[in-house]
Amino acid sequence: MAAASNPSVLVELAAGDLAVRIAPAVGGAIAGFSRAGVPLLRETPAAALADRRAGLCGSYAMIPYSNRIADASFRFGGEAFRLARNFGDSPHSLHGNGWQRAWEVAAARADFVTLTLDHDPAESPARAAEWPFAYRGEQHFSLGLATLSVTLVVENRDGRPMPAGFGLHPYFDRAGAHLSFAAERVWQSDARLLPTGRSAVPVGWDCRALRPVDDVSAVDHCFEGWGGTAEIVYPERNILISISADPVFSKLVVFRADERSFFAVEPVSHMVDAVNRGDTADNGLKTLAPGERLCGTIRFTVADAPEGPAMAGSTGGNR
Repeated sequence: MAAASNPSVLVELAAGDLAVRIAPAVGGAIAGFSRAGVPLLRETPAAALADRRAGLCGSYAMIPYSNRIADASFRFGGEAFRLARNFGDSPHSLHGNGWQRAWEVAAARADFVTLTLDHDPAESPARAAEWPFAYRGEQHFSLGLATLSVTLVVENRDGRPMPAGFGLHPYFDRAGAHLSFAAERVWQSDARLLPTGRSAVPVGWDCRALRPVDDVSAVDHCFEGWGGTAEIVYPERNILISISADPVFSKLVVFRADERSFFAVEPVSHMVDAVNRGDTADNGLKTLAPGERLCGTIRFTVADAPEGPAMAGSTGGNR
């Protein structure tokens, strides 16, 4: 099939009360995910689709790396590479290039769709500046009666080894949301939002017990040792969203800013700026040989919100 070109054309999946809308031409992003008509991700404005801005959609894939590459440059395999600065005024390169490209619909049915992206840096200097290695990306969306599964794949189609990683960047409505996840440590960051060192999780970010997102201190950091599970609860909407991720997603980036009406909980495979942190133990970045693939699945299971003790401890502020 030809690559999607019309940003207004959406692929719609349905199973029971769940529905998903996917925008192949807009980074293969999720434009909507709902239960019985109630949004489960932040809603995507029509302008975001018209302007092909996946970053304003409900969720998008980060391929072939996640988060920031410092100053849009790195060295790998004895070569130095410069990337395009692809995130507004940021001096860094962010989230790979898959979220800024149109994807091809390779297969589709009522409850399943596969999208593919073939990236070839030899096409043009602009393509090489997006990412200097040839790769194929895949997104597999499968919708069941209670669960949306998103499988990400990146395959090295270059003649050289390639650094690789991925992640998913879902946004959730902040109003009335409660969050829980148990992390062992977090990467502290400098003013440029680059990691400086691991630490214990500060009290203001400690979500081992379910707590209101409004009570979580402002954060845009990478957590480790999170066990691959997190929960988001909207008591007033009677919604529980359970996130479970394969072990390849060993890190979790959490974003919440005071001025934003949304927050993000992002399962990712490596730390921020991992390609420049080869001396960091367990940075998570993979090196793929030519033809080798990296894959992993993230699941969003939707149920009714818990009652009683599960919510009783969620009303306190920062402890």
